[in-house]
Amino acid sequence: MKCECAECPTHACYTKGVNCTGLDREKAKAAYTEDELAIMRAAAYVEGTFYSNITRLQETGEFAKAMGYKTLGMAFCIGLNDEAHYIARYYRKEGFTFYSVCCKNCSIPKKDLDLKQVKPELEHEAMCNPKWQAAFLAEKGTELFISCGLCVGHDAIFNKNCPGPVTALVVKDRLLAHNPLGAIYSRYWKRKLGIQDEGEV
Repeated sequence: MKCECAECPTHACYTKGVNCTGLDREKAKAAYTEDELAIMRAAAYVEGTFYSNITRLQETGEFAKAMGYKTLGMAFCIGLNDEAHYIARYYRKEGFTFYSVCCKNCSIPKKDLDLKQVKPELEHEAMCNPKWQAAFLAEKGTELFISCGLCVGHDAIFNKNCPGPVTALVVKDRLLAHNPLGAIYSRYWKRKLGIQDEGEV
């Protein structure tokens, strides 16, 4: 397996049954635990039932219902406080017990851990605290952990410390209105990043 699928011209694995990995299919299937297979079934149900007809917000709820989850917990960036309010409202309306923890919980000064501040002139600029976002949500009995706009790196710590499955609802991109693929869809950004196709204007 070369792990260069992004450069594959055919992706014949999808519909032609081509297995270019060298990994035996039975071994690949056997690697999934019963818990993971349950997640796979619920994910396939949501994809197959609602394909291109509902939003990611709705898909997350439908997945949680398919899994039988009752309690959802969301770690969100304080910069998305307004959005978090409506997300919480939606999932509560859908019948879930819903908890949320913002990134600045505990209000630990960045200076305490020698972290760079966004605004050096501030006496107190709280650091993000993703490890405790995971811990506080776990204490509430969260069954599905939701990542909402956490910083790059902080999201990795949050994911690593959650004792259950994590899904991303929002991926932060301050410049592109939290739409990272905007950089790929825009020819101006592709040129700026030096990744435009040959001959692309």
